[in-house]
Amino acid sequence: MSGVATFYTQYKRHPNGDYTLGVCTNTLCAIMGGDAIWDAVSEHLGVGHDETTADGKVTLERIECNAACDYAPVVMTNWEFFDNQTPDSVIRLADDLRAGKDVRPTRGPDKVCTFKEVSRVLAGFSDGRADEGPAAGPASLLGLKIAHEHGWAAPQPPAADPAPTAPAAPAAPTKGASK
Repeated sequence: MSGVATFYTQYKRHPNGDYTLGVCTNTLCAIMGGDAIWDAVSEHLGVGHDETTADGKVTLERIECNAACDYAPVVMTNWEFFDNQTPDSVIRLADDLRAGKDVRPTRGPDKVCTFKEVSRVLAGFSDGRADEGPAAGPASLLGLKIAHEHGWAAPQPPAADPAPTAPAAPAAPTKGASK
């Protein structure tokens, strides 16, 4: 289990805060402000990567690409998206989480659940919230809109070759045939 527990960042081998606040510092988010967000919120909370505030409310993480580059810089709280963030907006988010306020992600469910509640979903239990809120925003849907306007579609894979037939068995030599 240790290989799985260390590969997937959602699994923790030490106590975690009520909320995991993940700041994307991968290339695009970093140059769009992710590094500045990280520095500001880390200093504000007084914790570094994978550390939890003294009140046990927030665990701060540097995270890799959230696959939301069209909304960079992106922050996630318990794996819910907060798009187009700034240092000030993330500090407000962290303060709201620590104060016990309901916070609403940019996309997804109507509010961010606690780490314990989200852990149930990671374990395979439905929380009934999968269809709450928008899943994709305007920046993600723009490409689809342009494709529809131009009649573009994704290329189709080539047709599969029919199953090869087994080669015919060599004919048995006939008597008197030359070698």
